[in-house]
Amino acid sequence: MECSIEVIDIHSGIIKKTIILALCLVSVIMVFVSCDKVLTEQMAEAQDTAFSMGTAITSTLYGRNKNQLEENLKLISQCLDDVDQDISWRKDGSLVSVFNQQHEVSVGDREEVFRTALEVAEDSGGSFDPTVLSVSGLWDIGGENQRHPSDSEIAEALENVDYQAVNLSDGTLSTENVHILFELGAIGKGYAIAQAAQAIDMDGVSGGIISAGSSILTFGTKPDGSKFRVALRDPRGGQEDRIGILTLTDTSISTSGDYEKYFEEDGVRYHHILDARTGYPADSDLMSVTVIDGDSVLCDALSTAGFILGLDEGMDLMDKYGVLAIFVDKQRNVYYNNESILDLLSFEGEAEGYKLVPYEG
Repeated sequence: MECSIEVIDIHSGIIKKTIILALCLVSVIMVFVSCDKVLTEQMAEAQDTAFSMGTAITSTLYGRNKNQLEENLKLISQCLDDVDQDISWRKDGSLVSVFNQQHEVSVGDREEVFRTALEVAEDSGGSFDPTVLSVSGLWDIGGENQRHPSDSEIAEALENVDYQAVNLSDGTLSTENVHILFELGAIGKGYAIAQAAQAIDMDGVSGGIISAGSSILTFGTKPDGSKFRVALRDPRGGQEDRIGILTLTDTSISTSGDYEKYFEEDGVRYHHILDARTGYPADSDLMSVTVIDGDSVLCDALSTAGFILGLDEGMDLMDKYGVLAIFVDKQRNVYYNNESILDLLSFEGEAEGYKLVPYEG
């Protein structure tokens, strides 16, 4: 390869054409391309899916040693299994199962998830309540026996929904009401992915994303140095439809929506997010709530609580905890509570009638 460069002699005014072989330039370019290719080839990716807290959790890790990444995936899988065995109310011998049967249990190093659940219950005025199992069991939305319970059934079950009747002190969860039933479904996925991230040996891991569907944790970067792109789902679209993309890392994101689990009866949608104060699916004029924060446990709990409370009370709760939030109402307004969200969000909802609006309540 060669190139021609015109050199002007400013003294004689004569243009001399000099042919310069560009071998050095080509060599330099080849070195850079070659180095970039080597760096890319050295980066490895490993992925695995495990099941915990009633959902599939997919972990994707990036680094330079695939064997090391796969060993980390084994650690994650074991961790998720341990979480499931410890805090799922469906598992015989779990901490929650023991509490529901014996009304007292030592929670040990799982105290964080129980304490956060009770704190968010208090701060949400009981709309979010980890003792709602007596009612949610009647509805069984998303289960094999989903149905619309009678008003009398719901009223009777609500007598045993009361987070204030549960005490967490010195590592022991207890209650004097023997009919109280505890469950962590609204916070468990966030806790599971947080524990999974802590199980990773970060030496040699450059980045990763752990996804439990509606709860996602990100850290580091992808092999090309970019952050992770997470879709903001269209709550009235298909599973792959979105109204925006969030580009982020080193944080967590959780979404609660009325499209996840529901059934329809006489033209009414009955979704799985129950208002513990009424015993019915939350009627808050919202379709989804997304929370972004470094604490995935808190994200999971607050997205549920915010959805139940509705726009104004929900946003007040977000401000109390200092988290970023996006609320989508049934009029297709997409409210955000902090301008920093605009640095993360690429909004795509206009075509479907959505409007991005700063919350100014």
